[in-house]
Amino acid sequence: MTTDLAALRAKLDAIVARDPKPAASGLREASSRSDISLAAFETRERRIDIGSLGLEVVGHGAPDPGVLVHLGLRGDPPRSWEDILFLDTETTGLSGGTGTYVFLLGTAHIEDGELVLRQHLLNDLGAERAFVRMLQGELGRFRACASYNGKCFDLPLLRSRFVMALRAEITVDASHLDLLHPARRLWRGRFGSVTLRQIEESVLDDGRVEDIPGEFIPDHYFRYLRARDPTLIGPVLEHNRRDIVSLIRVTDRVASAVVAARAGRAPDHPPAALALARAFDRAKEHEAAFGCYESAYVEGDLETRIRAALPYARALEKRGQVERALSLVETLFALGLGTPTWRASAEARLRRLGARRLAALRPDGERRRRRERSDTAALA
Repeated sequence: MTTDLAALRAKLDAIVARDPKPAASGLREASSRSDISLAAFETRERRIDIGSLGLEVVGHGAPDPGVLVHLGLRGDPPRSWEDILFLDTETTGLSGGTGTYVFLLGTAHIEDGELVLRQHLLNDLGAERAFVRMLQGELGRFRACASYNGKCFDLPLLRSRFVMALRAEITVDASHLDLLHPARRLWRGRFGSVTLRQIEESVLDDGRVEDIPGEFIPDHYFRYLRARDPTLIGPVLEHNRRDIVSLIRVTDRVASAVVAARAGRAPDHPPAALALARAFDRAKEHEAAFGCYESAYVEGDLETRIRAALPYARALEKRGQVERALSLVETLFALGLGTPTWRASAEARLRRLGARRLAALRPDGERRRRRERSDTAALA
């Protein structure tokens, strides 16, 4: 029996010890499991040198609150990257509901220059209450979390299990970065799908050669509970580990795009530049917004130019470039382009720009100067 158990453990370690290529040289692993046939739940931990992941923003200095907003932050910004818990769940069903268990919670956080990756696995559904209590202690150390669509899936499920098992609230999402939304802004126009697997292939250039499809994960878990065969849970652990590491790398790619745009380097894909410009506008970062609008209009196809024209014209007007704004809107309008709604908005913008041009041609007077100052203040 001892020999068989040792062989099973060796096989399991061989399955789950694979790391993403960039991190292969920076791995340390530990486990808190005892006898695999007896443990009701277990925690597996591995540490990866943060420098081996090729991150440019995440883990470097204090997080910029403005960048965190672009990462989908809801709530107060964390003061350091070490305060953020990256997480991903695996569950017994994909539709949610009170009958769906969270049987695996993968987490990662930065500590002493390393990425600490932990996987908490429930080996006995009857021990869920003790398992959730353990998770409560693990999550309770953090007040901020990052996920990929976790606001709609992972966090509601965790909250449900906390309430049902402990009648307790989950607090880790007091500040929440949901990366799905900024990923859509930057990459949906180019790649269509923005699943984490698609982003790995198209953005991170690190596609999965072998991976268990998400819809098969519940079946693998239930078979694992019956057979206690580590080869059944191994692919699930690997899938979850890849999700967590990819989440951190996607966070860094989005943050890097925001930092680059602020420095005048807009995304090279015009629809992404336009989407980022709108996000900068909402955040009242008008200089960064202008650069992205300009890039989207100049480099974009006709459809992108039409979508960018009016906000770009507004940004030009704010900068005092009334003639340039008037020219670009007049050109598109004269060609009969755009939807009826767009044309109505364009016509209103043309009237406004025309009035400003006429006002600029009149002799100087205090009344005109007051009106211009009032117009500028209204645009701010």
